Amino acid sequence: MIFCIYAIVQMVSVRLVKGVLKRDMTASVDDKTTIFLLVEASYIIPFWFARSIEGLESVAVKHKCTIKQVASVKDIESSANAIVILGTTKNWIRETISSARRHTFRIILIGAVPSNYGEDISGTMYGSKSTIEAMVRYFYYHNRRRVALIDINPNSSNDVTKFESFLMTARQLNMNTSYTDVYFREVDSQNPTENFLLRMEMYDGVICSNDFSAAYIINYARDHNIKVPEQLFVAGLGDIMLCRYTCPSLTSATRSYYEAGKQVFDIWRTLNQNPNVESIVTTMRSTIKPRGSTAYLPVVEQHDEPGQNDFSSDFDGFVPSVTNGIDAIRAIHCCLAQCDSLDMLIITGVMKNDSNEKLAEDLAVAPGTINYRLKKLYKNAGVSTKSEFADLFRLHVSIDALMKDSSSLIDNS
Repeated sequence: MIFCIYAIVQMVSVRLVKGVLKRDMTASVDDKTTIFLLVEASYIIPFWFARSIEGLESVAVKHKCTIKQVASVKDIESSANAIVILGTTKNWIRETISSARRHTFRIILIGAVPSNYGEDISGTMYGSKSTIEAMVRYFYYHNRRRVALIDINPNSSNDVTKFESFLMTARQLNMNTSYTDVYFREVDSQNPTENFLLRMEMYDGVICSNDFSAAYIINYARDHNIKVPEQLFVAGLGDIMLCRYTCPSLTSATRSYYEAGKQVFDIWRTLNQNPNVESIVTTMRSTIKPRGSTAYLPVVEQHDEPGQNDFSSDFDGFVPSVTNGIDAIRAIHCCLAQCDSLDMLIITGVMKNDSNEKLAEDLAVAPGTINYRLKKLYKNAGVSTKSEFADLFRLHVSIDALMKDSSSLIDNS
């Protein structure tokens, strides 16, 4: 009898303790509504930085959480559990992770492969290895055998993965490709992209580490009588909005940085709620989107037979200022990324040399609205006059593609 009473008391005690622990854990999780975000400083804020943060913010708001961006691990409250680190430079990431570990924070990484920094690191990653492999095989299938990889940042773990995958896949396919066909980006020496331009006649295909460099290569080839895609395939990574408007339009590997940011919130919440989960890594899918710079040729299965193509070039050896060209492309992208449907229609009119009065009449808005919108567009594109804006867009953007999109906007309005 005494034993039975003791057993009952023990069962009740255990249940009470479990209930208290459960309430305490729930309270601690509910109290942690601040997501601490540590972002690597950069003189140019990469597009994907902003999109990843926007994705994270979109989910955080729905769950009544706030994001607090800090400059250092020391600025994070000691009561925090999981924190988010966003960056690409290997040394910066290592130092920041080491500091976070000393504070016993659980780490979620965006912008680099989490497993490169330890089994305890969570985060999102893109299959850079598989994406480059798929792109090389895509070029190979369509008989592009002299392929270069350009604008690789040697300090970025993602970019290191890209060039390793590039060389490995090329060797598997018995392509005549070596380390010399990888063009690195170095700040303190001659721009390696310019080195590629000097040797462009050697290649029938180029894979660019980002869409900005790819857009520049398309413009350079056009100005030097190198036909894209007939003589040179060009592809980028990222699938930014500008890809639709280059001439020809740019083949790229799609990446949803916004979705990656949303996934980070799920990782953050799971780590806060489950102390027994050491780390979570979510791999985001990338797919090749063929466009005009590769003749809209389809992505095929590996076992299909390759096609044929002849290559020749009228390259004249002249090398322009690459930095200025890519800066202009970045400015256009920055402008387009902030445009709504009315802005797109205004840009199309500017490229057609429409006056402000005609724009206002055609779009059924007040002249003051046109003037206000144009000032914003000039500022976003880094120019000060209408003629500068028109010249910038005519140089880098296909007016036919813009007019096609503008027509669909009018039809849907």
